[in-house]
Amino acid sequence: MGTGTRVQVYEPYSYQLPPLGPYLKDLWARRRFAFHMARSTLKGRHYDTVFGQLWLVINPLLLGAVYFLVVTVLSGGNPGAQHGQNHGKLDHFVLILLGLFAYYYTRNVIQLASTSVTGSGKIIMNIPFPKALLPLSSLFSSILMYLPMLVVYAVAHAVAGRPVTVNIWWAIPVFLIQTVFSFAWGMFFAALSVYFRDTSSFLPYLLRIWIYISPVLYTVEQIHTAVAEQMPWARWILEANPLTPILGAWQQVVFEGKAPDANLMWQGLAWAIGSLVVGGWYFLSREREFAVRI
Repeated sequence: MGTGTRVQVYEPYSYQLPPLGPYLKDLWARRRFAFHMARSTLKGRHYDTVFGQLWLVINPLLLGAVYFLVVTVLSGGNPGAQHGQNHGKLDHFVLILLGLFAYYYTRNVIQLASTSVTGSGKIIMNIPFPKALLPLSSLFSSILMYLPMLVVYAVAHAVAGRPVTVNIWWAIPVFLIQTVFSFAWGMFFAALSVYFRDTSSFLPYLLRIWIYISPVLYTVEQIHTAVAEQMPWARWILEANPLTPILGAWQQVVFEGKAPDANLMWQGLAWAIGSLVVGGWYFLSREREFAVRI
């Protein structure tokens, strides 16, 4: 063996985490790659055009109008009145928009991330890089898709005359908690899709069910009261739903203009950290196998 010859030793594969320090350092150094990939994804879906941006807003806006028609108009009145929360119809429409936009943010992160690895086979086969960049680019795409929705909600909030107080700053930690939670589940489903390709088929149905068991159409207090009076057996579903504390905090901070309940914040933080540990471990411990599986 001549001088300077490089010897590569291949060791048996085992599910284990890479060294987290160098991995995270490399991930941070390549963050611009994830951002440009996110912009390319949006461009590929024509979301960088005027009509594409309009569709991002019109789609959940029309969905909000449909839910408002069914829940508020066809039900014959103000759904909050019977639970001691006398919201007007316009207020309830704004409440539905807030829940829908927040839910769509998490849904977009998970749904885009679920195909981020299986749809990047050529890149994975030809370029060595931390694979967490792929779900991270899906997160960036979802944030860019979320911004126009926030503008629309701000207009609806102002038209309805809802309050804007100093507590609006609580929206920042609530957004960060939701982002960590969504990214963690995006990593989980991105890795799961490598082993079970049908994940991308059943995931939309799972996400559709999730919206109906989350406080999107009503406030957390209204659902608690309704469940206690009519469906006490379903209480565990509400309490076990990780979106309950997150969406509840959004409603209190943005819609009601008050500081979030401490229990909601702690529960949301616990769900975010727990999900990051589970989703991060599952993704990182399997990513060495992605090139073989794809």
